[in-house]
Amino acid sequence: MKHEGKVKPPVHAGQEIDLRIEDLAYGGDSVGRYKGFTVFVPYGIPGSVERVLITELKKNFASGRIVRTITQSPLYVEPICRFFGKCGGCDWMNIKYSSQVEHKVKFIKFMLDKTSGLQGVNIAPLIKYENPLYYRNRAQYKITIQNGQLQLGFYKARSHEVIGVDTCHIMHPRINEAAALILEVLNKNKKDISLYDEQSGRGYLRHIAVRVNRQGESLVTFVAAAKDVKPFVREAAEYLREKLIGLKGVVLNINTEPGNQIFGRSEKIVHGFPYIIEKAAGVDFELDSGSFFQVNADMLEKMAAFVRDNIKKGATVLDLYGGVGALTLPSKDKFREIYVVEIDENASEKLLGMTEKNSMDNVTVVNGRAEDAVDKIMNQYRIDTVVIDPPRKGIHPRIISQLKRSSVETIIYISCNPASFARDIKELKETYYLREAVPLDQFAQTYHVEIMAKLERKHGGR
Repeated sequence: MKHEGKVKPPVHAGQEIDLRIEDLAYGGDSVGRYKGFTVFVPYGIPGSVERVLITELKKNFASGRIVRTITQSPLYVEPICRFFGKCGGCDWMNIKYSSQVEHKVKFIKFMLDKTSGLQGVNIAPLIKYENPLYYRNRAQYKITIQNGQLQLGFYKARSHEVIGVDTCHIMHPRINEAAALILEVLNKNKKDISLYDEQSGRGYLRHIAVRVNRQGESLVTFVAAAKDVKPFVREAAEYLREKLIGLKGVVLNINTEPGNQIFGRSEKIVHGFPYIIEKAAGVDFELDSGSFFQVNADMLEKMAAFVRDNIKKGATVLDLYGGVGALTLPSKDKFREIYVVEIDENASEKLLGMTEKNSMDNVTVVNGRAEDAVDKIMNQYRIDTVVIDPPRKGIHPRIISQLKRSSVETIIYISCNPASFARDIKELKETYYLREAVPLDQFAQTYHVEIMAKLERKHGGR
């Protein structure tokens, strides 16, 4: 009997091949097949033929980078940003927006079919941007030196190396304006500025953050590894006060902890206020430097409306991973009681302040991990509706177990990851019907997609 050895991959690292791009993969890459072997390539577009250099070889697939385009895809558009392909912020700026939308819905359907055990789930039309540019309301800049000048920027694609970016086309224009003014002051004083180094823990200036609201008001934050407000920070605050329309405040955020966490727990006001107000879905949200909030207030309103439409009048609601209550507070006139669980102490404090300021006596704020709080709350109170907006890894298994044992009628699940969403739906499908799934494109020009889902409890056995 003949022994059949392992099949040798038809490519090797360092080889150049001509590859037809067939599809887009969740994670941002494109994918093609060379002699039946899967090859992943960043920035490829379905329908194009690319000369690809193989950079990495695994057992079942290879990775490569485009050397040149042989045949351009009909889905191609010229990227508006000259940093596209270098900066890691955008994956798909070279693809027509209509095609981006189609592929995001395709990801969700694929993951549900593959993982959830539910076949042919009806997915609603994706909620998209009218203009898929200039939508982000917060930037968290790294600081680097290029050609002897200080630059504000972001990580390069697939690296921890920083690239200076003078204009980001998915940021609100006011953010780009503020960044340019800040750079003028920084470079005027560059001899007096020491940049923080994560390895040694030395240096002063760590990050610069800019947050804006829909009214065009802005909050500028200098993140430093020391408590003293350096003269260049005061000079920048004065310059911004004179030049930047709508400036509400400049603060020094103090982060003396090692590691790459951006914000520290204490701040000093350099000018104006330490927060801005975002008016969204009928609620005034007070946002400081580190407040977690959706990157676009218009899309937040769509998400809050979905939540509102699926909360019954007089319901008792549990909001897990609730942040500052952005998804649920707009429904304050519908619920009888709500318990908002959030691990971040700053967000919990902000939410508590908002409830006190607005006399919301039917809101209880619980600071802690969702998986720790859920048993106690659901055993003590009869919860009708649970709203869940978890991190990318999805719902904690302990929460899923509690939901399956509970009498909760409705789950409103806001997911930012089709893979973990499909896995969680699989775990819940014994007990809950997936009644509705609505995709939402919060992060245009990237592969990311949000899913808003409604699940209803099954009755009459499982």
